[in-house]
Amino acid sequence: MDNGDLQTIYAALQAGPFAAMSEAERQKLAQHARLQPFSLGTTLFREGEATTDPMLLLSGMVKLCRHSAQGKECVLHLVRPGRLLDAGVLFYEEGLPVSAIGVQAGTVLRIDRKALLESLRNEGALSLALLNAMSLRQRLFINKIAGSQGRISVSGRVAAWLLHRAKMEKSATLSMGVTQETLARQMGISRESLSRELSALASAGLIDRDRRRVTLLDADALRERAEA
Repeated sequence: MDNGDLQTIYAALQAGPFAAMSEAERQKLAQHARLQPFSLGTTLFREGEATTDPMLLLSGMVKLCRHSAQGKECVLHLVRPGRLLDAGVLFYEEGLPVSAIGVQAGTVLRIDRKALLESLRNEGALSLALLNAMSLRQRLFINKIAGSQGRISVSGRVAAWLLHRAKMEKSATLSMGVTQETLARQMGISRESLSRELSALASAGLIDRDRRRVTLLDADALRERAEA
C-alpha cells in the first residue's frame, strides 16, 4: 500500500461512525483496509453469499437490492458517499440478504471484517455510532415495508424520502444522481407515480425541480404530507 492510499484510508476513517474512534485504534484499523474502485453495474456483494467485508462508500453510488424468483428487482436503499453499504455484514449468520450493485462508478473502502469486529470490542463509542447508523437504516426499511402494504400513500412516501435526503445531505437542494426508475423502485412505486407526485409538489410550491436536482421550498408542508 503506497503512502497516498494510506492517507486516503486514514482520512476516510475520520468520518461517519468512525469519527468516534480513538486515534490509536484508527491507525491500527487503517492497516486492515484497502481501496476498491468499482464501475457502473459492478456487483460488490451478492444476495445469498456467505459473508463479505464491510465497505464504506467513498465516491459513486450503490443500490442495495433483492430479486424475486421471476427476476423482478426491488431496490431497498441507495447508498451515498460516507455511509457503510450494509453494517449488518458484520453479524449476519445465514448469508447476505441483499446484493450491492454500483449505479455510479466510484470507490469503496473495504475493511477486514475480523479487524473491524475487534475494533468494536475495544471501542464502545464506535459500537454506539454503528448502532445508531444501523437504527436509521432500519427505520427506512420499516417505512418501506409500511408503504408496500398500502399504509403510507405515494404522496407520503415521496415527501418522507425528500425530507430524509435533505437531512442526510444537510442541504435543501438534492442531486438526484440516478434515474427516476431507480428512485421509484426504492420507494416501492412506479416511475409514473413518482413523476406525477414530483410535478404535483412543484405545482403546489413545495419543491422546485429540474432534470437533475430538487430543491425543498416548504419543509413543514412536506412533513405534514409525510406524517399524514
